[in-house]
Amino acid sequence: SIKVKPAPEYKMELEKGKPLTLKKALQAWSPFICIFVLLLATSKLLPPINNYLEQFSSTVYVYSGENPNALKFTWVNTAGVWIFLSGIIGGLIQKANWNTFRSVFVDTLKQMMPTILTMCFVLACAKIMGYAGMITSISAFAIMVTGSFYPFFAPWLGALGTFVTGSGTSSGVLFGAVQMNASEALHLDPYWIVSLNSLGVAAGKMLSPQSIAIALGAVDGNGQDSKLLSMILPYGAAFLLLMSVFAYIGTMFLA
Repeated sequence: SIKVKPAPEYKMELEKGKPLTLKKALQAWSPFICIFVLLLATSKLLPPINNYLEQFSSTVYVYSGENPNALKFTWVNTAGVWIFLSGIIGGLIQKANWNTFRSVFVDTLKQMMPTILTMCFVLACAKIMGYAGMITSISAFAIMVTGSFYPFFAPWLGALGTFVTGSGTSSGVLFGAVQMNASEALHLDPYWIVSLNSLGVAAGKMLSPQSIAIALGAVDGNGQDSKLLSMILPYGAAFLLLMSVFAYIGTMFLA
């Protein structure tokens, strides 16, 4: 007979620290509270503040011929500025020193540099695609292949964009205009069709190699990407299929 040894028991012992008080909790949440307050206070929900901050912007005309396209750069009232400022305010509330600020900023920049470059390249690619007429061609091809069943496959574009870029925002930049053009060509509700792109983002996000790499890096599981992807793939595929059915049925009511 073969004797099987019982699996060893692992117990996690947590060192008991000082009790969490409301003051400490608010101090830890301070960056996120600042983000919420600043973004809400400077949004269009408060027109006086929003209109005042809009003056701090620059408009550049890249093309000076007929119907020039203006590019507007907002220097203050933009989400990135408020998030960055919230991090500084939160750090001061948490009594972080200059060295901590510097080390966290440098480490974050190193960690996010691939994502920053990806976003820049994706935005550049989307602009080129739009100016070159590639988005219109992609829409025409998708409609020609799928016909009236296009809404069923609309979430697939959102999932594809997120799978490739790892970002829901990038997926919207790449395929948002494609979805809009398709909705106009098929005489469907544009808000519904474009929202289906964001619906597909959820499935693409869980399958994206970038998302998997980040998740494994957080738990010291580097090198297990293929194993985790094979485990998630059935769930992602089933989720995408259910969303496609939901998208098609929803279109029947909104058509």
